[in-house]
Amino acid sequence: MTCTSISHRTLAATILLLTGLTLLMSSSTFAGEPIRLADNSPFVVCYYFGHWWEPWKSDDDLIRRDMATLKDMGVSVLGIDHEWSQAIDGDWKWLDREHRLAKEAGLQIVPWLSLKVWSDLSNEHRRGLIKEWYGEDLKLGRNRDGKPGAIQIWDDATLRTGAAYAAQYIERYQDQALLHVNWNGESRPVVALSVELAWADGFDEATTMLFIRWLRETYDDGIGQVNAAWGTDYASLWDIDPADNTIFDYANLQAGRAEHPKAVEDHIEFRAGLISDSLGMMAAVLRRTHPDVLILAELPYQFASRHPHAEGYRINYAANPSCVRSADMIYFRCTGPINAEEADFLAEWTEKTGQPAVLTYRTYSDWANERSTEDTAKSADLYAGQAAKHANGFGFYSWNEMVDTHVAPSRPEDKDQRGALTPEQSARSVALMRAMVQRYLELVD
Repeated sequence: MTCTSISHRTLAATILLLTGLTLLMSSSTFAGEPIRLADNSPFVVCYYFGHWWEPWKSDDDLIRRDMATLKDMGVSVLGIDHEWSQAIDGDWKWLDREHRLAKEAGLQIVPWLSLKVWSDLSNEHRRGLIKEWYGEDLKLGRNRDGKPGAIQIWDDATLRTGAAYAAQYIERYQDQALLHVNWNGESRPVVALSVELAWADGFDEATTMLFIRWLRETYDDGIGQVNAAWGTDYASLWDIDPADNTIFDYANLQAGRAEHPKAVEDHIEFRAGLISDSLGMMAAVLRRTHPDVLILAELPYQFASRHPHAEGYRINYAANPSCVRSADMIYFRCTGPINAEEADFLAEWTEKTGQPAVLTYRTYSDWANERSTEDTAKSADLYAGQAAKHANGFGFYSWNEMVDTHVAPSRPEDKDQRGALTPEQSARSVALMRAMVQRYLELVD
């Protein structure tokens, strides 16, 4: 069965059938009830990257010290980019190393297995290597400027490739540091098929045909209803072309200047659903050989955020809530403390879907200004309190992701690796992270 031969809605139904009752099984988790690892510890995560730059890349002892600090403060899980493109760098060397060191430290790893729904495979050289590894020919889509874009995420070759790498990864690391959670009394492995559910494409002819089918299913009265909703005068659905910037004015939507905003919003929602359906089908293929695997979906911003960066991601990368609907659990990199509107949206979503949620917060450099015990306690109550009340897990991004703002303690001789923070500021920020984790653990245990 090829994805081009069935409708968008049928694809979604097929995914639900193939994935079984996973989402229904998760519905017993309520806000404030933490996801627990197989050893019963609450899900507390921190992003960590050991193979992107010096000194972490060459210094095992520095990584050991970092991991020991994170473990001591109460972190139980590391979020690490382990894309296929990184597995081929050194023939699994870096991934093997991080699993070995994490296992030594008593930490587990939730891996991000692709970059922005497999956009890391768009490079011609990498597509050639995919052909060698998996025998698949990946197809490129088009971006809204008409230029070759990322691979077609819904194509059968992409689904098989993603599932094959995920299976390969699980088999290699299931007895190392791969995250396992207690899921209704069973120990289940967890992977994230992508870091950031984000896709900038969907403007090629084949994907446009799927969009037209989506419109036929969404607007029962066909082109007349579409024209009424969009303020357009198309003669036929088949005349619609999302690459036509006069109608699908992505560039001006965020500023409120698009003449046909509903047309753009419909295309965004279609693309978001296609992300979810494609990754759901990939998970279904994976579960043929690994039926117990759970899929974590990561979004770069919390639902309903009005932050300009969040809106930009939602519009340009189709990061609508529906892009996570096929996942077992969801994971947010928040812009900061969530507001009442965002909390209400999350509550309604998790009640509807049963998907446990994890809230993570940026290790902002301005945390270094938290000098007093009183300030630290207030921040710990705010961040940890929100995660304990509204979600099912807590954490940070990042420890050392952004060199210019990271708070990871460095060796004194590595002055260029301390970024914006002095050693004293770094120490205060790490102390604040510790206070937040400890407060979260107090609230949920």
